[in-house]
Amino acid sequence: MYGIGARKTSAVPNILKELNLKIGKLSTGDSLDMSPQDEKVILSNDATVKDMEGAAVAYVADMFSTPAIFVKAVTDIVDGEKPTSEEFLQNLIAVTAALDLAVTKVVDFISGKRISDL
Repeated sequence: MYGIGARKTSAVPNILKELNLKIGKLSTGDSLDMSPQDEKVILSNDATVKDMEGAAVAYVADMFSTPAIFVKAVTDIVDGEKPTSEEFLQNLIAVTAALDLAVTKVVDFISGKRISDL
Protein backbone atom coordinates (compact mmCIF):
# COMPACT_ATOMS: atom_id res chain seq x y z
CA MET A 1 0.00 0.00 0.00
CA TYR A 2 1.33 3.41 -0.91
CA GLY A 3 0.62 6.75 0.64
CA ILE A 4 0.94 9.71 -1.65
CA GLY A 5 1.71 13.15 -0.32
CA ALA A 6 4.13 16.00 -0.52
CA ARG A 7 5.92 17.91 2.19
CA LYS A 8 8.17 20.91 1.75
CA THR A 9 11.37 21.31 3.65
CA SER A 10 12.78 24.65 4.67
CA ALA A 11 14.54 26.61 1.94
CA VAL A 12 18.26 26.74 2.72
CA PRO A 13 19.96 28.50 -0.21
CA ASN A 14 22.88 29.75 1.90
CA ILE A 15 23.76 26.25 3.12
CA LEU A 16 23.63 24.94 -0.44
CA LYS A 17 25.87 27.71 -1.73
CA GLU A 18 28.32 27.86 1.17
CA LEU A 19 28.80 24.10 1.49
CA ASN A 20 28.41 23.27 -2.21
CA LEU A 21 25.57 20.81 -1.58
CA LYS A 22 22.96 19.65 -4.07
CA ILE A 23 19.21 19.83 -3.67
CA GLY A 24 16.84 17.05 -4.64
CA LYS A 25 13.37 15.64 -4.16
CA LEU A 26 12.96 12.55 -2.00
CA SER A 27 10.57 9.77 -2.79
CA THR A 28 9.96 6.93 -0.40
CA GLY A 29 9.97 3.17 -0.55
CA ASP A 30 10.38 0.24 1.78
CA SER A 31 13.37 -1.55 0.21
CA LEU A 32 16.67 -0.93 -1.55
CA ASP A 33 15.33 -2.50 -4.73
CA MET A 34 13.42 -0.51 -7.33
CA SER A 35 10.03 -2.05 -7.95
CA PRO A 36 7.98 -1.01 -10.99
CA GLN A 37 5.57 0.77 -8.59
CA ASP A 38 8.47 2.67 -6.96
CA GLU A 39 9.82 3.71 -10.34
CA LYS A 40 6.40 4.96 -11.46
CA VAL A 41 5.97 7.07 -8.31
CA ILE A 42 9.51 8.46 -8.47
CA LEU A 43 9.25 9.43 -12.12
CA SER A 44 5.77 10.92 -11.79
CA ASN A 45 6.92 13.14 -8.92
CA ASP A 46 10.23 14.17 -10.50
CA ALA A 47 12.09 12.74 -7.51
CA THR A 48 15.85 12.29 -7.56
CA VAL A 49 16.33 9.94 -4.59
CA LYS A 50 14.45 6.95 -3.20
CA ASP A 51 14.63 7.15 0.55
CA MET A 52 13.27 4.93 3.31
CA GLU A 53 13.17 7.34 6.28
CA GLY A 54 12.78 10.92 5.09
CA ALA A 55 9.06 10.82 4.32
CA ALA A 56 8.18 9.82 7.87
CA VAL A 57 10.39 12.52 9.37
CA ALA A 58 8.99 15.15 6.97
CA TYR A 59 5.44 14.10 7.79
CA VAL A 60 5.92 14.41 11.55
CA ALA A 61 7.83 17.70 11.21
CA ASP A 62 4.98 19.07 9.11
CA MET A 63 2.38 17.89 11.66
CA PHE A 64 4.15 19.90 14.36
CA SER A 65 5.02 22.87 12.12
CA THR A 66 8.69 22.18 12.76
CA PRO A 67 11.18 23.24 10.09
CA ALA A 68 13.14 20.36 8.62
CA ILE A 69 16.06 19.90 6.28
CA PHE A 70 17.60 16.62 5.20
CA VAL A 71 21.20 15.77 4.52
CA LYS A 72 21.34 12.54 2.54
CA ALA A 73 23.98 10.48 0.81
CA VAL A 74 23.36 7.96 -1.97
CA THR A 75 24.74 4.44 -1.55
CA ASP A 76 23.47 2.85 -4.73
CA ILE A 77 22.53 4.09 -8.16
CA VAL A 78 19.32 2.62 -9.57
CA ASP A 79 20.63 2.16 -13.08
CA GLY A 80 24.06 0.90 -11.99
CA GLU A 81 25.43 -2.36 -13.36
CA LYS A 82 25.88 -4.10 -10.00
CA PRO A 83 23.12 -5.72 -7.94
CA THR A 84 21.64 -3.22 -5.47
CA SER A 85 22.79 -5.00 -2.31
CA GLU A 86 26.35 -5.41 -3.63
CA GLU A 87 26.61 -1.76 -4.66
CA PHE A 88 25.13 -0.65 -1.31
CA LEU A 89 27.72 -2.57 0.71
CA GLN A 90 30.59 -1.51 -1.54
CA ASN A 91 29.74 2.18 -1.19
CA LEU A 92 28.57 2.22 2.42
CA ILE A 93 31.91 3.12 4.06
CA ALA A 94 32.75 5.94 1.63
CA VAL A 95 29.22 7.34 1.73
CA THR A 96 29.11 7.20 5.52
CA ALA A 97 32.38 9.15 5.74
CA ALA A 98 31.12 11.76 3.26
CA LEU A 99 27.82 12.08 5.12
CA ASP A 100 29.64 12.47 8.44
CA LEU A 101 31.67 15.34 7.00
CA ALA A 102 28.64 16.99 5.37
CA VAL A 103 26.49 16.78 8.50
CA THR A 104 29.32 18.20 10.61
CA LYS A 105 29.63 21.14 8.21
CA VAL A 106 25.86 21.70 8.17
CA VAL A 107 25.63 21.65 11.97
CA ASP A 108 28.54 24.09 12.22
CA PHE A 109 26.91 26.35 9.62
CA ILE A 110 23.44 26.42 11.21
CA SER A 111 24.61 26.88 14.80
CA GLY A 112 23.34 30.20 16.14
CA LYS A 113 21.47 31.11 12.94
CA ARG A 114 17.80 31.70 12.27
CA ILE A 115 16.09 29.62 9.62
CA SER A 116 15.86 32.68 7.41
CA ASP A 117 19.68 32.88 7.47
CA LEU A 118 20.08 29.39 6.14
